[in-house]
Amino acid sequence: MEVNQKQLSAILGVTDRRIRQLINEFGLFQSYEHGGKREKRYDLGKCVQEFIQYQVDAETNRGASLNKEQVSTEHEEIKKKISMLKLKRLRRQLHAAGDVEEFLTDMLVNFRDRLLSIPQKIAPILAAEDDVNKILSLLEGEVCEALDELSEYDPLKIEKEKDYMRLEEMEEDEEEES
Repeated sequence: MEVNQKQLSAILGVTDRRIRQLINEFGLFQSYEHGGKREKRYDLGKCVQEFIQYQVDAETNRGASLNKEQVSTEHEEIKKKISMLKLKRLRRQLHAAGDVEEFLTDMLVNFRDRLLSIPQKIAPILAAEDDVNKILSLLEGEVCEALDELSEYDPLKIEKEKDYMRLEEMEEDEEEES
């Protein structure tokens, strides 16, 4: 079926101007002159197929760009979270799980060793004592000394040299990202 530009625009649901744009910009809608007249005619079947293909392509590209924008937004959110974690770590508000585990293991091993050394350290002193209250006081003093070691928390001890090496690595990573 042959139609003119005005009929084509009405069928496709776009303006005459949009038809001209699609012809000029994308080369859609091949026309031919009808019987020597200046009026251009279009094959409706071919034009509808071209217009549908154009719409599908446009929607696919738009979907891809939306997906790309979404990925980019998610990437920026992740970078923001990483930056916040790095900042908390620099402020000594956050420690790596491995560092905390190592610190606690060392602290508990030292505490255990300290408790196990009490009998050897205090036995000679207690052997010379006859007063039960004095013996209890000496034992209590040694146990309290051992317990005091547990209360000596220092965030700098957790991080040790490993943390300084990690900070340098982080700075290098940031420089590479920039």
